[in-house]
Amino acid sequence: MDQAAEESDKQIALLTNKAANRGRAEAKGHIVAELLTSLGRHVDHVLPDDIQGTYRAVREAVSEDRHIVAVGGDGFIHHVVQGCAETSATLGIIPAGTGNDFAFGLDLPQDLDNAVRSAVSPSQRVDILKFEKPTGQKCYGATIATAGFSATVNIRADAMAWPRGPSRYTLATLIELLRLQRYELQMVVDGVEVDGQCLMVAIANTRAFGGGMQIAPDASPTAGHADIVVIRDTSAFNLLRMLPKTFKGGHIGHPAVEVRTGRVIQLELLCTDRAKSGNLRSDGENVGSLPQTVTVVPGGLRVAGISPPLTVAGEAREHTE
Repeated sequence: MDQAAEESDKQIALLTNKAANRGRAEAKGHIVAELLTSLGRHVDHVLPDDIQGTYRAVREAVSEDRHIVAVGGDGFIHHVVQGCAETSATLGIIPAGTGNDFAFGLDLPQDLDNAVRSAVSPSQRVDILKFEKPTGQKCYGATIATAGFSATVNIRADAMAWPRGPSRYTLATLIELLRLQRYELQMVVDGVEVDGQCLMVAIANTRAFGGGMQIAPDASPTAGHADIVVIRDTSAFNLLRMLPKTFKGGHIGHPAVEVRTGRVIQLELLCTDRAKSGNLRSDGENVGSLPQTVTVVPGGLRVAGISPPLTVAGEAREHTE
């Protein structure tokens, strides 16, 4: 039996984040359930009340060898991935959040009809990031892990009720520029030490975060390594000038921007004025305090509907509110 036939025989575990996109994802989830049923699929639709409920639903689906389809944004996908990573489970993605950067990085359809068909199409494996603390705790990330300025922007954007859509990240960036913090970088990339003062670090499995800001335009989730972008110390004015360029990757080549690749990254970032460690965020979610070791897991996640080759680096996407 070929892969398409095998997947079509599986019951669909449809998971919807009913809080995503100010509650709009719940309605989308019910439409997805109807569309999947019209395609002849058997659907069990679950709308978890919280993160723990999401974890339970994913564990159950994986243990029963169901095809998982997740309706939500990057944060919800992040939590679903925790149970799918390094397993045989197949994940289909219906973008329904504010940023949808993982779907963008995989070149998955954004319109609903095509997204549903894609979510139950044949799958292929893509890379993921594994985060490990000195205590042995671990978790996973699908898109970009970041610390420093970009993490503070993410935290502020999460707390903002207005505006809706990707422009929320732009406004949060402008606010955080007014209180620009410097950091002392201590990083080892595949055994090579990288240090000095910086504003932020991004370890990229896919090319964009913050609703389409292509901080690592050449990053590919099938490369077997991450693209590591370090923005060194520069003025708030220079950083502001870089901002619009990131949506097409045009900041690459700026004297303050360093890019390298690696598979195993040991990362610590210290606030220079408070001498305390920063936190690491991935897929817009907090994955804990630093230091941590970030490892690229080649083929660590099976995703439905990916049609290689991926989009040419630097191609912008349409912004919708």
